[in-house]
Amino acid sequence: MRFRYIEPMFGFGADQQHVCVPHGADQLLQDMASDLVGTDDLIAIYVPEGTGDVYGAQAMRGKVVDGVRLLPMPDGKTIRDYFYRDWDGSLRWPVGWPCEAVYAPPVEQCPTLRGLVELLHGPESFKPYVARFQKGPFELDGRMAKELEKRFSAFSRLA
Repeated sequence: MRFRYIEPMFGFGADQQHVCVPHGADQLLQDMASDLVGTDDLIAIYVPEGTGDVYGAQAMRGKVVDGVRLLPMPDGKTIRDYFYRDWDGSLRWPVGWPCEAVYAPPVEQCPTLRGLVELLHGPESFKPYVARFQKGPFELDGRMAKELEKRFSAFSRLA
């Protein structure tokens, strides 16, 4: 089991059953699913530092809070059946994929992404690192994947 991708979300919990991506990231989601479905590989869920109070994720801000596994798409379902509406009802994240949480440690024990990025890639590396989230999730570099595996291996697995 390896961490392969990282995805920003404005909160997450062990009971959530799908991940979603923003407008324009449909193909990225399909590619990620092609890589991950049927494997034990994981997506790290990161709650951005700037996540608004309206999402109720204040304690999660800036942290990698979960590791999730993508599940096979159920018969008769498509990526458009898995979405999240924003707090105002708009369809900000219009497509998604079913998943299950594998790790959901106590928030206070979750690593900060800024700390990990600066540890592995040096000072001043965080801003360009997270700028890639503007397009949606992305594949992790080997060093970050190994560091997340090391950190999360200390936690109990849910699935």
